[in-house]
Amino acid sequence: MAAHRIVCCEQTNCTTSGHIVAVGVGSDPSRASGRWTVHEVWNAIDRGEVFFTSDSAGRIALVRKYNCPCGKGSLKTAADASRENNLDNLRICHFPAA
Repeated sequence: MAAHRIVCCEQTNCTTSGHIVAVGVGSDPSRASGRWTVHEVWNAIDRGEVFFTSDSAGRIALVRKYNCPCGKGSLKTAADASRENNLDNLRICHFPAA
């Protein structure tokens, strides 16, 4: 089973709130080595792959699929005692334009 550390997020607004549309993964929290759309993450989770975030103390939060109230698929971190490892609190991804 593959595990992927999410180090940054891309968000967009919808009618009720912002939601995750893509994430950057990698071992270096200051630089993502790859970009995954929410759709790709959902498919990987369905195959048994694991996505997680980590804070500066090394605490891990698992990432799960989430249906945004606006009707689009998104992602959420499982609740834990650290706000630092929440997806909404990760840095914004900056990928080169295609």
